[in-house]
Amino acid sequence: MAKLRIFTFPDSVLAKKALPIARPGKEYFKLADDMLETMYDAPGIGLAANQVGVLERIIVVDTEYDVTDPEDLKPGEPIPSGEVVNGQIISGKNPIILINPEIVLREGKSSMKEACLSVPDYTAEVQRSEIIKVRYQDIDGLLRTIDAEGLLSVCIQHEMDHLDGTLFIDRLSQLKKEFAKKKLLKARKLEERS
Repeated sequence: MAKLRIFTFPDSVLAKKALPIARPGKEYFKLADDMLETMYDAPGIGLAANQVGVLERIIVVDTEYDVTDPEDLKPGEPIPSGEVVNGQIISGKNPIILINPEIVLREGKSSMKEACLSVPDYTAEVQRSEIIKVRYQDIDGLLRTIDAEGLLSVCIQHEMDHLDGTLFIDRLSQLKKEFAKKKLLKARKLEERS
């Protein structure tokens, strides 16, 4: 497994639409593993292939894992078992890999504050469908469906937006979107200078 570069706004790959994967095969095992390692390392709860510069329709999500900083443990408190990433202990992993995901049912509306690994240091309230049913292919190419609500629903919809070249800030009002983009461009310029 390898940690991949996460592209950030305004990198042009984030605005491009990913292409369907004709035949999922073993070559996608490595990509999925690398995407998961990158996501856990960031840490985040979802990652789309566009975010790592691959214009193919694959996303990875995990809304159930825990991150523990060993320094936060109280004396005598047991150390949780799990994988150590960047000095943090990651446990309770339940990754889901979705290839060619397609929402086939939407119900209700809800708003949740969202963040994004490709839009660092910015959060905003975004309205999405509350419950979704997604048809997708798993890593072996088998057709599956998943019912999602709450955080998992939001995460899948957020990552699927990436596959269509849409960032969560694109779903904001025109005024909020312009403000966010100016702020992010300014931060990016400062980062590039230093």
